[in-house]
Amino acid sequence: MPIKNIPIKIIPLKKLLLVGAGHAHIGLLRRLRGTPLINADITLISEQPQSIYSGMLPGWMAGHYILDDIRIDIAALCKQAGVHFIQQPIVKIDAKSQRVMTADDYDHSYEVVSLNTGADTDMHWLNNADINSVIAIRPLHSFVNQWSQVLAAAQRSKHYQLAIIGAGAAAIELVMAAQVALQRIHPNHQVFLICGDVLLAGFNYKFRHRVIKQLKRLNIEVVYERAIAYQNGTLMTERASLQQSFSMDAVIAATGVTGAAWTTSTDIATVDNGFIAVNALQQSVSHNNVFAVGDVATRVDKDVAHSGVHAVHGGEVTADNLLTFMVDKNKPLQSYQPKNRTLYLLSCGDKYAIASWGSVSLQGRWVWYIKRYIDKRFVNAK
Repeated sequence: MPIKNIPIKIIPLKKLLLVGAGHAHIGLLRRLRGTPLINADITLISEQPQSIYSGMLPGWMAGHYILDDIRIDIAALCKQAGVHFIQQPIVKIDAKSQRVMTADDYDHSYEVVSLNTGADTDMHWLNNADINSVIAIRPLHSFVNQWSQVLAAAQRSKHYQLAIIGAGAAAIELVMAAQVALQRIHPNHQVFLICGDVLLAGFNYKFRHRVIKQLKRLNIEVVYERAIAYQNGTLMTERASLQQSFSMDAVIAATGVTGAAWTTSTDIATVDNGFIAVNALQQSVSHNNVFAVGDVATRVDKDVAHSGVHAVHGGEVTADNLLTFMVDKNKPLQSYQPKNRTLYLLSCGDKYAIASWGSVSLQGRWVWYIKRYIDKRFVNAK
């Protein structure tokens, strides 16, 4: 009896595009490494083949880690997860045509896209003419190279002065790490923190008091004024009608974040100077096949700070939602609900740290070792 030709139904591959190599996408790649997503063509686009872990950056600056300790090999992780890797910066996303354009003039199509590119340092306090003279903390791979140049210049000087602009936890960690590193080179070197009127807004008094004591212990000069310009080695600050100038060999800006440059060239809805507007599902409010998490995104339904803590926990929810959406876009997705109290571990330069959890704060060398354990566990996760 002849065998009848039975038609075979071929299910086309679904195309998932991951843009950026932040905490969320690192977590997703690690999950896919163990259990690849069936019937999916996944590509990750990142400007760099390795990702710098921001939580360990101050420790590297202070000399507690080598660079390899704080880097995650994205290209290798993609290979292990069966994900295509493209090393290119993105310049435009056209959500209507479902395409991402990269700097090599190539268009990458997608059915579902996830954005985890991070954000840029907010430099709006500077005139455009001054921007190139100030070192921005982001992007991190550029900052790593520039910090090495700062250390080299400090080696050649007997009195090197560095200013760090910012009033948040990131600026605090940077200034203490920088002071430890520079004074190891020469005791005459000095780091200044230019923080404006309020230091560590959003943290309770006990935590701020502990931080201020550590700044004093390390002999860091704190200037409660707003920086307005940096030209020809002179940093200008302004407080009411008073203007004051400081001679500085270098200035680092840790002045919060603003939307990444590519967000000016997209039809995806944005808010607050270029952040992708997302709902509780970490899903774009304008395109349901676009997800965004971490510093690139802003929740429109509630106030969620841009921080590594929310990038990691929000990233876990985003990973679940991406996998669910790829299988069946009509299935219900999870919402990310930040906890009322978040654990912050702030490093103080010399293997000392302060912990904050709600109204509770603790400090000591033992806190630093707990932070190191948590950080290394994330970087070296198998």
